[in-house]
Amino acid sequence: MREFDYIVVGAGSAGCALAEGLSARPGVSVLLVEGGGANAHPFVSMPRGFIKIFGRKEFFRSFPVRPQLGRDAETWRYGRGLGGSSAVNGTWYLRGMPKDYDGWVARGNPGWGWDEMSRIFRGMESYVAPDADAGRGRDGPLEITASPYRSPVLDAVLAAGGEMGWPVLADINTPDTEGIGYTQSTVDRRGRRASSYRAFIAPNLSRPNLTVLRDTEVTRILVANRRATGIETHSASGAETIRARREVIVSAGVFSSPKLLQLSGIGPGHLLQSLGLAVEHDLPQVGRQLCDHAMLTMNYRLTGHPGLNREFVGWRVYWHAMRYFLGLKGLMAFTGPPVTALVSSEGDPSWPDIQFGIGPFTMHSSKARKADPGRGLIEDQPGIMFNSFHLRPRSRGSVAITSPDPLADPEVDAGWWTDDYDRRMAIFIVRLIRRLARSPALAAHVAEETVPGAHALSDEAIAEELKWMLSPGLHGTGSCSMGPDATTAVVDARLRVHGLDGLRVADCSVMPTPVSANTNGPAMALGRRAAELILEDARR
Repeated sequence: MREFDYIVVGAGSAGCALAEGLSARPGVSVLLVEGGGANAHPFVSMPRGFIKIFGRKEFFRSFPVRPQLGRDAETWRYGRGLGGSSAVNGTWYLRGMPKDYDGWVARGNPGWGWDEMSRIFRGMESYVAPDADAGRGRDGPLEITASPYRSPVLDAVLAAGGEMGWPVLADINTPDTEGIGYTQSTVDRRGRRASSYRAFIAPNLSRPNLTVLRDTEVTRILVANRRATGIETHSASGAETIRARREVIVSAGVFSSPKLLQLSGIGPGHLLQSLGLAVEHDLPQVGRQLCDHAMLTMNYRLTGHPGLNREFVGWRVYWHAMRYFLGLKGLMAFTGPPVTALVSSEGDPSWPDIQFGIGPFTMHSSKARKADPGRGLIEDQPGIMFNSFHLRPRSRGSVAITSPDPLADPEVDAGWWTDDYDRRMAIFIVRLIRRLARSPALAAHVAEETVPGAHALSDEAIAEELKWMLSPGLHGTGSCSMGPDATTAVVDARLRVHGLDGLRVADCSVMPTPVSANTNGPAMALGRRAAELILEDARR
């Protein structure tokens, strides 16, 4: 039977950073286990290539989500394989704001304030730009670059932000301020995707104390005498039991981490008993407090500029792909909206609660595709999109297993608009986008609104359209929430599962409140911070 000091379950954004941090300590052995594959496809390395492989089971793990807001059941997808979602996402890089992390401390989680987390971000980042904020890291393992795309439309977007009263920032990751500026991405200076695996694990595979297992599903955490002792796995080679001399750390993601705990008999006792599972530890909050940033996208017709829609259809898309593979340059070397804005609806410019992504590229809406399934994804005419997220939603959902079978999907209830504040904020954002789109600086470029359309004027009409417009941001948090009390949280401030020894959770599921950002960068920072805490505890 194989044994390791530390077993990390999940090689995603947090898990790779965590495993690297642990294995940097000579004398301790670390196993990183991943259910997916190598993610060696060239479309993984190409930043915009993820669109071509989106949804394929080799690269994504699918989760059914219960019907809500009058919609049918949906499928949400998170990345799988080495690097997890960081290998197949939109590469959008944000840190979050100081008050996010200081708020965690205020909720009883010492050691997670901005003083600690800003140090972690500096240590992991390599952001080399002459106008970078003084607090940015320059020589860390994770390369970050600003979007290279420039156009008169983007100049007008930045000017429009200034007309709205938002500072135009040279570094969109400047802390303690709202503002608008060019998007930063986890793309290296050569034009390749900088996944968590590529940044943290690949350069360190020669470490004799680091072992990586891929294509290996963890089906259960072993618990004896209220202590995690190892894991059970399944792969093409069959079942295996692997022992942990010190700890098991679960970094499987916001849906899979609570699922694995529940399958192992750790979770709400009534749920486990109803499925015939032995209750190893009755922990009611496992799978509760799920939160996501629902994405709201509005489209407008673009005038005075051809935009980017035409670049991704017909012969042009092949030309751009060839240009990328020959020199790692061009439109395929970046993805996502080229401009980001972080703004406050609450009058506190140091703590934005709305995020925008803006760029001259549009796809047909889900409503239009449903009416005409044969049409392509990309609009035929030039368009400009305004993506948005309400960053501090109050609604909460849940994750619960439905069977003792590890291959069975959990039941996910997203819980959107269970707090009416979130509905009101979505309506507010629609009106805010309309103000921005009609600003004088954009008059030469923005024509009619196509999604949802000018017909939706009243709050009631806007809310009705929003029921189909919203889509998952896939910034999930909270399903194994951190806090000092086992009745309201799953892990303590050192990420130890309440009531058990030798078991921690370290991924976005432990975040007690969502961050003001996409979660990829904060997940990596959380993984590195978790490694510090684990090694500190080992020294004690």
